[in-house]
Amino acid sequence: MSRRPARLGARAAVGAVLAAALAVAVPLAPRAAAAHPAAVHPAGAPVVARAAAASDPVPVSLTSLEPVVPAPGDTLVIQGVVRNTSSSEVSGVAVRLRLSPTPVRARAEIPQILAGDAGRTGIAVEATRTAVADTLAPGQARRFTLHVALDSLGLPEHTPEVVVLVVESLGTVAGSSQGEVQTGLTRAFLPWFPDPGQVSPTPVVWLFPLTSAPSRLQDGVFLDDHLATEVAPTGRLSHLLDAAETAPSAVSWVIDPALVQSLQDMADGYVVRAPDGTEKPGTGAHDAAEWLRRLQTLTATAEVTASAYADPDVVALHRAGLDVDIALAATTARDVLPALLSTPVGGGLAWPAGGLADDGTLDVLRAAGSRVVVLSSTALPPSPAVGYTPSGSVDLATGGSPLRAAVADATVSDLVAAPGRRGDPTTRNPVVRRQATLAEIAMTTLELPGTPRTLVIAPDTRWSPVGHATRDLVAALAASPWERPESLATLTATPASDTPRARADYPAAARDAELPPGYLAAVSGTRSTLAGLRDVAPDTAATSTAGYEEALTRTESSAWRSDRVVGARLLGGVRSQIDAQVEQVHVLSRAPVTLPGDSGVIPVTVANDLDRPARVGVRLTGTPSTRFVATDVPPITIEPGEKQTLEVTARVLGTGSVSVDIMLVTPEGQRFGSITRTEVRSAAYARAAQWVVGGLFGVLVVLLGINFVRRRRPSAAAADGPGTGEEGTNA
Repeated sequence: MSRRPARLGARAAVGAVLAAALAVAVPLAPRAAAAHPAAVHPAGAPVVARAAAASDPVPVSLTSLEPVVPAPGDTLVIQGVVRNTSSSEVSGVAVRLRLSPTPVRARAEIPQILAGDAGRTGIAVEATRTAVADTLAPGQARRFTLHVALDSLGLPEHTPEVVVLVVESLGTVAGSSQGEVQTGLTRAFLPWFPDPGQVSPTPVVWLFPLTSAPSRLQDGVFLDDHLATEVAPTGRLSHLLDAAETAPSAVSWVIDPALVQSLQDMADGYVVRAPDGTEKPGTGAHDAAEWLRRLQTLTATAEVTASAYADPDVVALHRAGLDVDIALAATTARDVLPALLSTPVGGGLAWPAGGLADDGTLDVLRAAGSRVVVLSSTALPPSPAVGYTPSGSVDLATGGSPLRAAVADATVSDLVAAPGRRGDPTTRNPVVRRQATLAEIAMTTLELPGTPRTLVIAPDTRWSPVGHATRDLVAALAASPWERPESLATLTATPASDTPRARADYPAAARDAELPPGYLAAVSGTRSTLAGLRDVAPDTAATSTAGYEEALTRTESSAWRSDRVVGARLLGGVRSQIDAQVEQVHVLSRAPVTLPGDSGVIPVTVANDLDRPARVGVRLTGTPSTRFVATDVPPITIEPGEKQTLEVTARVLGTGSVSVDIMLVTPEGQRFGSITRTEVRSAAYARAAQWVVGGLFGVLVVLLGINFVRRRRPSAAAADGPGTGEEGTNA
C-alpha cells in the first residue's frame, strides 16, 4: 500500500529520521578569480531556495550520483564540487540536500524544473548539512560527498515516481550583512520504482551510430589524422565503445562501412597529406587495430545494422537531382562489415542528417531499397496533440510501399548527445543530464503504466559521449524496472503506432546547412568523368575503378556540412586522381597539317598508357565550323601501352589555316579527356592562288606590251611628217 498521503508530514520532519550524513571535503587547485568575475548576489535565508543563476557565488557541480537505479535499502551517494566564482571570500561553506515534496508530474516539467521555472526548490534536509570549507577564496574549490539512506527520505513504499533533488551550497559572503545565505544550487532527478511490478517497462531502441568524417582518397591517403585522435584511448570513438561495454547487447549498433574501411587501412599503416601537399606517416595504426578488435568483441552478440556508406547528405543529393547516388550509397561496400564481424549484419536503414527529410527524399529512399528511416520526432509530431508519448514506430506513405520510420525522441536524444542544446545550461553537467534522461524515460513509462510504447534514442551520427555518464545510461537500460532494451528488428517487425502524425515542414535552417548545390554539381561532373573512363576502359579482373566510385561517395558525406574545407580538398583530390587516369589515353598529334587538295586525310596518333585496353573514337571540329568538315572515326580498341594512328577524312574550305580541335570520344559518343588543338590548311587553294597570280601577271605583261606598241606608233608618225614637207618645198 502506498504511503503517499503521509508524504508531506514525513518530509517536513525528515531531518529527525535521517541517518547521519557523511561528508568529505577535499581541496582542489584554486582557479584565478579574475577568470570568473561574477558579482555576489546574496540569496536570503537558506531555508528559501531559488533558481540557480550564472552569478551564484559558489555554484554546485555534481560529479557522481549513485546508484543510477535505486532500490529500497540503498544509500544515495552524491559527490560534487563547489567553487567560489565571485570576487569575494566566502566563509562557513557547507552543502545540504533539499527534497521536493512534489514529484515530477509530466515530461514537460523536466526542462522547466532544471531551468528553475517550476519551483521545486524543495525542503531542506537539515541532517544532510555538511561542512566543506572554513573559507573559500575567489577561484578556490573543494570536493564534497553526501551519503543519505534512501529509506530515511520517506519515499513511497510501492508507488513509482520521479523525485526532484536539490543540492545547495551555503556560506557567508565577505562584505555582506545578510549572514549565511544560499550561495548556489543544482537540481537533479531520481527515478524511484520500489515495486517493479507496478509498471510495464518502456521498450527502448537505442541506436548507437559509429561513423566519422571520411577524409580518405582513392589510394588510401588521408587528408588529416582526425581518426587517430578519435580511436585513441581517450578519443570519441573509443568512448563510444566504452559507453556500451557494460551492456553491448542493450543497444542497436549502426555502423558506417566507410569508417571500418578507413580503420582497416590505418591498421595496415597509412600516410597523411597536409593541405600544402607534404606527406607523413599516420600515427594511429595501433589504436585503429585495437579499436576494430574491441568492436568485434562488443558486437559479437549484439544487433548490428549497416548504415548507408559514408553517411550521405541524402536531402541535398535529392535536391541536386542525384537520386542515383543515394541508391549507390545504400549498396556500396556491403561486404565490409560481414567480413569483419562475427554477427549477422542488417541493412536497409537510412538516417538523414539531423533526422530530417522532405517528402521527395523519403520517396527516393524507399525506391532505393530502404526499409527503415530514422527521423526526429520534431519531423513527425502527433496530430492532434496527445497527452502522452506515442510509440516511435510509424509507417510513412511513400510513392511505393510504406516506409517504416523509427521516430527518435528528440528530447531524450538531445540529452544523450548534446549538452546544453536545449538552452538550459544545467544540462551541460553530465550527471544532471544523465539523471534528466532517466527521468524522461521514467515519466514516459508513468504516463501510461500499463501500455508500453517504444521509445527510440538516436543521437547525432557523430555524437560524443561524456565519460561514465553514457555508460551508466546504457547499464540502466539493461537493468532498470522502467525501461528495457528492444532491437531495431523488433520495432520493424511489430505493427506501427496508430497515433496520427503530421509531417512538419522541412526547416529552413536544415536546408541552409546542406551541402551546397555548386559543390554537388562538381561531384556530379566528376562522376560523369569516371563514367566515361569506365566506358572507354572497362574494369578487368586485375583492375577496377570501384575505389574511385567509393571515394566520390565519400565526398557526398553529411560530415562536410560542418567541414567544407576538407570536403572540398577531398573532392579536388579524387577529381585529380580520376583526371590522371583519363589522361593516360591521349592524342599525340599536334603538328600543323596541310592537305594536298581541298580534302584529304589527317593522321591522328592516340596512345593508351593504361594497364588495360581502351576503346575510343576521334572527332575533329574546326573554328570557324563553316570552313572545316571532318568525318568521325568510329571507336577502335588500343591495347595497353600501345599507340595507333587513325586517319580522319577532312575538307578545308577557303584560304588560310583553320584551328582544329582533336578530341577523343567514348563508345557512347561523349567527349573523353582533354582537347588537342592544331592547325589545318589546304594546298589546293595555295596552287590556285599561284595560277591566278601567274595569269594576272601574264595579262599585265600583254597589256604593257600593247600599251608600248601604241605609244610607239604616234612617235613614228611624228618623225615622218617633217621630212616630207621639206622635200616638197625644195621641189
